[in-house]
Amino acid sequence: MYLAVSGTCYWCMEAIFCALRGVSEVEQGFLITEDRRHVEAVLFRIDESEISLEDTIRVHLDSHACTSNHSFRDTYPSFIFPINSAHLQRCQTALNHVAEDYIKPIVTKVAPIVAFYPTPASQQNYYWRNPSKPFCQRVIAPKMQVLKELYPTLLSQDAFVFLSDKTA
Repeated sequence: MYLAVSGTCYWCMEAIFCALRGVSEVEQGFLITEDRRHVEAVLFRIDESEISLEDTIRVHLDSHACTSNHSFRDTYPSFIFPINSAHLQRCQTALNHVAEDYIKPIVTKVAPIVAFYPTPASQQNYYWRNPSKPFCQRVIAPKMQVLKELYPTLLSQDAFVFLSDKTA
């Protein structure tokens, strides 16, 4: 199954989803929504024999302020975009189930994808190629630490070792 998600900057989301086992073909870029907005997003493939749709959605929700309509929500809307319209209801059901774990209501929605345009190759895999850059250290690394603490069993072996070395 292929999904795109938005909710925070694409460099952050790309780093998180690249770290998960069962997730591949991760690309950051701009997605066009039904209302013709352009939002930062990542598109990826999940292998449901290795990671469930619900776990994928759970990681997405925990990677950004999914219960807040903060001042940047127009810039970074919280969405899950299945690329196949047949998966819309399946994603909505999984999101509803995961949302039960939150005290506050989530703002994340499921919607169809209109188009996705990847960023240039020089920007792809940004965190994993540039972990010592200031933005990576200040913004992405704390999110990766939370990922490691909350979901150690969902991390790929390489990501777990890398993050363990960074936080030891």
